[in-house]
Amino acid sequence: MKLKVNNVISNEYKEHLTIQDLLDYKHIEAVPWLVISVNGTFIKRHLFREHVLNEGDVIEMIYIRGGG
Repeated sequence: MKLKVNNVISNEYKEHLTIQDLLDYKHIEAVPWLVISVNGTFIKRHLFREHVLNEGDVIEMIYIRGGG
């Protein structure tokens, strides 16, 4: 399945992939400061295991950090 993840397009993904599956595949921990959007819509953390990705989806993984 073809997805665009953080501006990189790839065909390496399996069908019926959830957001949590994607995080596991990429070895990314779902830390509290990680925010994910799919096609411009932010997905609530409790839906990561349920939200199934579709062919052509655009996923952005954003780390929210404070600083000064």
